[in-house]
Amino acid sequence: MKVMLTGGTGFIGGHLLRALTSAGHDVRLLVRDAEKLERMIGLQGIEAEVDYVIGDMVDPATVQASLEGCDACIHAAAFTSLDPSLMDQALAINGPGAQLILDTAHQQGCDPIIHVSTMSVIFPPSGDLLSGEDPVHGGGNPYNASKAVAEEHARSMQADGAPVKIVYPTGVTGPLDLGLNVLAANLAPTLQSEIMMSLSSGGWCLVDVRDLSQAIVGILTPEMGPKRYVAGGTFMDWDEFHAVISEVTGRDRALLPTPREALEQMVDAEAVEIMLGIVPGDDKQLLADSGLGSWRPIEETLSDTIAWLVENNYLEPEWAPNCS
Repeated sequence: MKVMLTGGTGFIGGHLLRALTSAGHDVRLLVRDAEKLERMIGLQGIEAEVDYVIGDMVDPATVQASLEGCDACIHAAAFTSLDPSLMDQALAINGPGAQLILDTAHQQGCDPIIHVSTMSVIFPPSGDLLSGEDPVHGGGNPYNASKAVAEEHARSMQADGAPVKIVYPTGVTGPLDLGLNVLAANLAPTLQSEIMMSLSSGGWCLVDVRDLSQAIVGILTPEMGPKRYVAGGTFMDWDEFHAVISEVTGRDRALLPTPREALEQMVDAEAVEIMLGIVPGDDKQLLADSGLGSWRPIEETLSDTIAWLVENNYLEPEWAPNCS
């Protein structure tokens, strides 16, 4: 299958590129930086020939060129900043870019068209599990607000019968990236402390980027119509996360019960709600339809992630002797 991929120089996109080529798909990427793409190809150890178009996802001409002759499309690119001062930039890229790519892919007959969304657009959940049937929640930081705009358009296409499949990952983590991604940037300082928080609710919901990529490639099946999939991964409450980190790193940390009032002094209001309100994801359908079956053990994911942080000097070895 000829697959057009956006975001191929990013964390999820780089792993998707590897999964696609490993599965024998012919890939064309839309990228802004050819040198960065070459570095990602080297990092992922990809030996297959990779076609690409240089351009921007909000430029109609380059989007059209990148999709020409493709059977399917995976849109994984996004402006990911959480900086409130960059709201206008995020809104100018993520919503219009998704609309242009998804619409052009549909016009060119791509099936399926996979839109990589985020759990933040369906948070807070309506029930005990994150579900793709939950309503869209906009607002918040630039990334969340702009991804909600993209989400609304993807759902409107689904309502019209377009073969759009939306995937909602939770906290995506794992090794191999060209820089420090958002979750790794939060995990590293968590590990560089003698103390870990224990909150009254919520926890960590993590999905391995390698499994996520395999699952997305696994749903590259045409004629299934519109679908929504949560990629929930493994949910751990705060005490369970502490126990896993202690086991994986080989270093024990004190567990400190932390009231909401204290948490509100450390992080912004949006982060407070997610940290206290996150629940497991209903990902049975994705695991079944993709053929993945199950997520790998979270201990393996965190061990590989932390070893990568140490190897790339994002974490001092003393904080994770088992991973050094």
